[in-house]
Formats: sequence, C-alpha cells, structure tokens
Amino acid sequence: MRHSFETALTRLAVAVANCLSAKGADRFAAGLGSFAFHLVRSRRKIADDNLKQAFGDRYTGKERAAIVKAVFQNVARTFVELARLRQYDRATAGELFEVEGVDPFQQSHPEGQGRVAVTAHFGCWELSGGWLALHEDPVAALVLPQHNRAVNDLVNNLRLRMGLDLIPVEGTAVRAVFKALKAGYIVVVVADQHAPAQSLILDFFGRKAAVAKGPALFAVRSGCPLIPYLMRRDRYDRHVIMSGEPIYPPNSGDEEQDIEIMTRSYLGFFESLIEKYPEQWMWTHRRWKL
Repeated sequence: MRHSFETALTRLAVAVANCLSAKGADRFAAGLGSFAFHLVRSRRKIADDNLKQAFGDRYTGKERAAIVKAVFQNVARTFVELARLRQYDRATAGELFEVEGVDPFQQSHPEGQGRVAVTAHFGCWELSGGWLALHEDPVAALVLPQHNRAVNDLVNNLRLRMGLDLIPVEGTAVRAVFKALKAGYIVVVVADQHAPAQSLILDFFGRKAAVAKGPALFAVRSGCPLIPYLMRRDRYDRHVIMSGEPIYPPNSGDEEQDIEIMTRSYLGFFESLIEKYPEQWMWTHRRWKL
C-alpha cells in the first residue's frame, strides 16, 4: 500500500511539473521541498548534525536551518527537473548547461578510450549524466535500484530519455562497467555516500568515512582517467558544470595505494565545492556512520 501511495504521488508530481512553465515548476519544487523540510524531522536533524560536525561553529543555528531547508528544496528541484525532460529535445537541452573553465571531457584522449566520471548528490545530479550524454561519446551510468519498482521504472525511463545507458548496481555490474569502458564509454558513478562493503576509510570534512573503491578501481584496472565533476544549479534554467583535472592512475605497482591516491584526490575536489556551496549537497544522508 505504501508503494502504491508513493507511486501515485510521484506520477501526480510529474504530471503537475509538466503542466507548468519552467519557472512555475521551479516554484512548485521549492514548495515541495519546504513542505518536506517541515515534515521529515529525522532527516532535518541528520542534516543539521552533519553541518555542525563538518563546519563547527561557522554557522549559527538559524543559518544551518536555512541551509538545510535549501537542501530539501534542491532535492525536490532535482526530481522536478528530471521529470520535465520531455519538454526538451537534444538542442534545447544543451541550452540548460554552461561549462565553467575547461571541459576535461572534451580534451583529447586516445580514440576509443573509456573514462570514469565521478560525481556526487550535488546540485541537479540527475541531469549531470544527461549533460554528458550530449557529448559524442556513449555514456553509461551506474544506478542503484529503488525499493519501489514502479517509481524505479519511472525514474529509469526518464534517465533513458537523456540518452544514457543504465548499469544497475547488482551482481553483474562490475563486469558491465569494464565492458563499457573497454568499448569507449564514459561511465558515470555517483560516489559520495556511505559505502558499507569493500570501502576505504578516509577523512571527509575531518571525519572518518567509508568511501567506495569502485570509481578509482575501475580507472586503475582499465588504465583510463577518472574525471571528477559536479553540476551547480544557478537558477531554474541554468546549470553550471564544474570539473576537476583528470586523475590518471599512478601505476606505482601497488594497486591499493593507487586506488587510495585517486580517491583522496576526487574527495578533495568534492570537499572544496561542497564547502563553497553547502546548500547544494545532500546533507540529509547519514554519511558518517563509522
């Protein structure tokens, strides 16, 4: 019954979002986020605690509350923007994005070489894969299946509309990733949440965190670069791509060491931008479970 209710609400939100103008849909999403901020107290508390632990007394309680409310609104905006993809074709979708600085994905690379793109739940992360799909390269995204199958299918259909190939996180996922990299794909991995198994224990905002080995492991074993990037929301119709320098496997002869070096590098990139734009990262996740 709960899944049926969630599905009905999701379909209603998608329908409403597509009946509104872009600006109206953004206001609708902000309202949904504000409602969730007041309703879901447990996640609100997690976000507040995370901000206190990460930044100490940098922000007052009132300032933290404003950041957390903006975080809820950001998540709602991300879903609404994904739901409205049917409003765009390939040409008009490209107008939503702006690249800050040099685009490392467009830099020269050996023909047919795959790349690992690592990102986070930051800004409109759902559209970040769609932006990559506007490149000439084929793009595949690792996706975590939702418990609600109907909602999972709806969201995945929207992702497919962006031109992405999807690799579900399941038993054959690792094999599928290496196959895609060998075929010259850009493989997108969202890697900022707690990794319960086969993880590295590294500092993230000064606290020990379990970090997935996957992105760096894929790069090391396939010999391809790892490119960290985040998508910042500037306004309802403008998203800015912020990319770090490509991180190449050190090839030191010690695979574990190489994986750790590459992982520390992209974590530092995440930290610097999350610190600059704290309202755009999903602080509601229990990131520091250790």
